[in-house]
Amino acid sequence: MFIGYYNLANFITLFGMSSAVGGIFLAREGYYKLAIMALLLAGLCDMFDGRVARRAKNKDRREKMFGIQIDTVSDMVSFGVTPAVIAYIYGLNKWYDIVILVFYACCGAIRLAYFNTQAITETTDLNLKQFTGVPIPTVCFVLAPLTFFMTFIDPAIMAAVTRISFAVLGGAFIVNVKIKKVGFLVSVIIIILMAAVVAGILFSGQVKTFK
Repeated sequence: MFIGYYNLANFITLFGMSSAVGGIFLAREGYYKLAIMALLLAGLCDMFDGRVARRAKNKDRREKMFGIQIDTVSDMVSFGVTPAVIAYIYGLNKWYDIVILVFYACCGAIRLAYFNTQAITETTDLNLKQFTGVPIPTVCFVLAPLTFFMTFIDPAIMAAVTRISFAVLGGAFIVNVKIKKVGFLVSVIIIILMAAVVAGILFSGQVKTFK
């Protein structure tokens, strides 16, 4: 009745994307802390949807290919578009800010397309053992601490730091370096660290935007 392939891994992927998009609406309404929580939830979903997919059995190549494509589209929305829009809502809305944010999003798109190309052309099981370039969900672990610092550091300083962060991160997406996929233990450590950042954001003062 409907096109597509529907399984637990893909539902996790779509839930994460939905959370990230919700973060845009939350930021637009001034709920900056909740917006970052939504983005981090998307990052958490991205950490586990692939693991769930790899554990699934009896999947043909077409279903695996769809899983890669839907994950890529969701990642572009969640970690390419959403952070740029949130940064714009924070106040990075000068012409040079837009240039930086567009550059960031374009680099994210290149990174994701290159990942897919590698998976299709260099593997038989569509499962890469390492990344080329910094993974695009890394922005979660950059924007969250930046938001925390925005609660007590001068907005002018944070605006400059945020501009530099997006420009550097965009370049890091397309740099030709090999990065091994993180294991389960490292994933747990990352989750604990992000939980600490979340606690810091929730119990800190008001987020001071750049406007």
